[in-house]
Amino acid sequence: MNKTLLVLEIAAELQAYIQQIENSVKRYKLATDLDDNDTLDPEDYARQSEAAEMQLRYEQLLRQAKEMETFMREQHCKKYTIIQLRALVETETYYIYVGISIPTFKWKDKTVITLSEKAPAYAEMRGKKAGDTIEFGAKRHKILAIS
Repeated sequence: MNKTLLVLEIAAELQAYIQQIENSVKRYKLATDLDDNDTLDPEDYARQSEAAEMQLRYEQLLRQAKEMETFMREQHCKKYTIIQLRALVETETYYIYVGISIPTFKWKDKTVITLSEKAPAYAEMRGKKAGDTIEFGAKRHKILAIS
């Protein structure tokens, strides 16, 4: 397992995620701008209100994603022997990175999962080492390596 390459891939996926969120913020921002010259009915105002609410939600997601980006820049190449923040865990079917939360993706022959330190799954895994088993999803997985 090459941690440096995989962390770079995770960072690239995070960048794509940030771009998607930024696009959503822009889309909802446009939807909240009503032309004063148009004749408006109550439905227009309701849609504007919904768009403003969605814009705020996506702006919050964007702030969180930017925090994850900062997290990814700090000490990602350090090696670990137990599951903790910034550790990369390898099982027979997964790579699991601890510290951020973005959508899963495939890398080489495995699925990459990222877990926030607030995730219940992380609480169950924390402190385990290579050779231990972890329960992830509905299955048990043997930890092949941690770096």
